[in-house]
Amino acid sequence: MTTLENIIEKVQDYASNADIDQLVRAYVFAAREHNGQMRKSGEVYFIHPLAVADILAELKMDVDTISAGLLHDTMEDCLCTLDELEVEFGPEVAQMVDGVTKLGKLQFRTKEEAQAESFRKLVLAMAHDVRVILVKLADRLHNMRTMEHMKPHRQAAISQETLDIYAPIANRLGLSRLKMELEDLCFRYLHPDTHTELTEALGSGREDRQQYIEDATTTLEKQLAAGGLKVRVKGRHKHLFSIFRKMRAQNLAFEQVHDLLAFRVFVDEMPQCYTVLGIIHSLYRHIPEKLKDYIANPKSNGYRSLHTVVIGPGSRPIEIQIRTRAMHSVAEVGIAAHWRYKEGHLALSRDDINKIARLRELFEAAQEVTDSAEFLETIKIELFSNEIFTFTPKGDVKFFPQGATVLDFAYAIHTEVGRTCAGAKVNGAMVPLRYVLRSGDTVRIIRKANRRPNRDWLNIACTGRALTKIRRQLREDEREKDRVVGRELLQQELASHKLNLGRVLKAGTLEGFIRDQGFRKPEELFLAIAQGTIALEQVITELVPTEGPKKPTVTEAADTPLSRLFHKLRRRPKSSVLISGQDNMVVNYARCCNPLPGEAVTGFISREKGITVHASRCKQLLALDPDRRVTVEWQKEARAAHVSELRLVCVDKPGMLEQLGAACKTLGVNVASLKADGLGDGNADVRFAVAVEGVRELNSLIRRLQRIKGIHSVERIQG
Repeated sequence: MTTLENIIEKVQDYASNADIDQLVRAYVFAAREHNGQMRKSGEVYFIHPLAVADILAELKMDVDTISAGLLHDTMEDCLCTLDELEVEFGPEVAQMVDGVTKLGKLQFRTKEEAQAESFRKLVLAMAHDVRVILVKLADRLHNMRTMEHMKPHRQAAISQETLDIYAPIANRLGLSRLKMELEDLCFRYLHPDTHTELTEALGSGREDRQQYIEDATTTLEKQLAAGGLKVRVKGRHKHLFSIFRKMRAQNLAFEQVHDLLAFRVFVDEMPQCYTVLGIIHSLYRHIPEKLKDYIANPKSNGYRSLHTVVIGPGSRPIEIQIRTRAMHSVAEVGIAAHWRYKEGHLALSRDDINKIARLRELFEAAQEVTDSAEFLETIKIELFSNEIFTFTPKGDVKFFPQGATVLDFAYAIHTEVGRTCAGAKVNGAMVPLRYVLRSGDTVRIIRKANRRPNRDWLNIACTGRALTKIRRQLREDEREKDRVVGRELLQQELASHKLNLGRVLKAGTLEGFIRDQGFRKPEELFLAIAQGTIALEQVITELVPTEGPKKPTVTEAADTPLSRLFHKLRRRPKSSVLISGQDNMVVNYARCCNPLPGEAVTGFISREKGITVHASRCKQLLALDPDRRVTVEWQKEARAAHVSELRLVCVDKPGMLEQLGAACKTLGVNVASLKADGLGDGNADVRFAVAVEGVRELNSLIRRLQRIKGIHSVERIQG
């Protein structure tokens, strides 16, 4: 069982001047908070945070992070507050505990949208302080180690989440030892039968393989010593999940997997790595396509080593990795191997941490993409793909996922370089945007000042940064087009009333209306008009005054039997349409035309409102981008109510509104709102909204109203 003394001893090995007093205080605080709590296994709960702290000490973390490991459950499972932690241990420790607490409450593997949003929150927490995810990784590792008391479905769910999210992040941070253990534990619970079979298969020949490892290790050390090199060779079995992954990828049986063994050769200086490689290749036949030079071209997580596969002693294929001891330290503990400590505390700035972590594109995507499902799509390639390396003309190295293109390279340089990218020269030859980059390519971007992204670019780019920037630019371009259309529509309508939009804006006539509608500036009103979220008629009514004194509306009038009737008849209408044959889509209905079942309709895809349904003859729809229209139709079985607006001119006399209400009641039509204004010539202008099931019911109401004595005209208000 891990003890505080074990942790302190490990910390003092790599940070002799560490603030041990803080670790002791965190230990005492956490032990007190968790007193009396038990794990599902029946063990004392405090075993868990102590084990998490021990894992962090093995990763050579600073005392703040190890303290956060001891305290990581005190906010979630105890009554401890953020303020209390900040007073006791300072803001950095408190914020790490708070970050891990929020991550612990996330629920994965429910709906895709929920998982995506959870992942986005996780990445945002990493952006604040990358050490948060290191605490969470240690927490997850110990939970995976002690998961045997959970039910099988929970074991599988947690393992899948770990394999999807945490193991790849551990890999990106360079924590290879932790990543491999997580993968093997996940394999155990996700594929228990296969795990058992492989374990037994490895066990059956373990003694022979162990003997081979010992003999080959001795042989390699003697052969390299004969070449004047002082090295240490260490052999091992490949971990279970890597064997399983290879069997599945290449459709192999266990007996067909020959390179089960791997050896590491440790040297003192980097040039000796290449000397060792030369000697090994002179002694054993190597497989050229398996040779990887990660020293000259390190992985983005900082990993450096030479990899080769040779037909080794006894004619058995073996993998050999050659590295210095410093390189091995980076391979084992990742980013922590670079960190400096001052009295045991991390001495690097947050920017330094982010640079070491090489996860800035994930952070940027998490902050810029508001749609969580879109975020998950953009980072999948970033997190889960193998990498290639390329060079700028100045020799700077740029890392990309496999499949990345020239366009991804351009956006990696700068957003403006990406936006104006017209092509590139790769290794001196002209290539198009779709050119797929290969390791070692030197890329020079060709730019054109008037270049703009188009939708095809979304099929060319694959990195999170490029996709995020392209989508943002496309949205802004489309919004700008809509603003222009909305302005033109308003200008045309005002012209028919002998008004000029420029003069109206200059006079400030629209300022109050814009503010009342929740807009900050006229451009937002233009956008709303183009997208059908506000009717032109509503704006014109505000700008073009009606003649005669204004008469109180029924809804504004004193409490009368008629007003009570209208309030009673109100209800919120609902309906649905089929969009490309699907009936589970959320839509809204354009206020500019108020479409009804029974008449032709067309959908318009707007960025803010989803799919807006217009009447097909709607003037505002016809002025919008035809490429963003979609086919929609009314559901035949739908019987929901829809709001439509009517305008009638009638004699201004007592009892007229009662007759109007009676006509609606006779047909079973609900009144949503009503407004009546005197026209000053003995007549009244009445506008009211009714909830009907379709255009047929509305037409029946119009015909009935037209038969009422004293009503001069009835018309439907549409765009």
